Amino acid sequence: VGWKNRDRGMQNLANEPLWSVDFATGEIVNGLASGDPIYNEDFTQVTIPLREGVTWDDGEPFTSADVVFTIELLKSTEGMNGNTFFSENVTSVSPPDDYTVVIDLTRANSRFHTTFLDRWGAIWIMPKHIFENVEDPVSFEFNPFVGTGPYKLHSFDEAGFWTIWEKREDWQNSPTGILYGEPQPKYIVMQYFANEGAKILAQLTHEADVLNLSSEGLKAVLAQSDSSRA
Repeated sequence: VGWKNRDRGMQNLANEPLWSVDFATGEIVNGLASGDPIYNEDFTQVTIPLREGVTWDDGEPFTSADVVFTIELLKSTEGMNGNTFFSENVTSVSPPDDYTVVIDLTRANSRFHTTFLDRWGAIWIMPKHIFENVEDPVSFEFNPFVGTGPYKLHSFDEAGFWTIWEKREDWQNSPTGILYGEPQPKYIVMQYFANEGAKILAQLTHEADVLNLSSEGLKAVLAQSDSSRA
């Protein structure tokens, strides 16, 4: 999509998984899914209920057609992440209605749904209305990125040093907005720093609100804070 890392806002601001894990509590949070997966008795079929009222950030509705399209595309397209998994595990997928997906599996698998569970990444649902018109999805530059999260792409540095996200005007049509209300920041900047010293300096000069630091970097920040208060 034009920048270097998926965690530069795509995963945590602009997209939503079917389910995610709150690592602080262990709770499974429903995202694009409205509830738990429902398996048949021998775990060869799973039904996924989807959340109603969600739209992609370009205004198109999110429906079961997007989920079915994603699974079928990954299953049939070599070179796509997930191709092997879906071709080996899925017999067929169908949408009984706009907010239900039924997946028939090649063998019993009570954990099939966890491929859509965001723990440290997941299979993400693709917008059918964009990818169905793409000749080669493997080489397609998905830029600007379109997601179902509460933020949309504002701009980015082609070298990959920063990405800016803007709160959607229709943030209430994202699972996060539906579940938790309006996010407060209008803009969020994800920035690359050359080293931990640069990160610490940015925080000390109030140019960064949140940092990813090693334990040693965190100790340095705390020591500087104690020194300033003294």
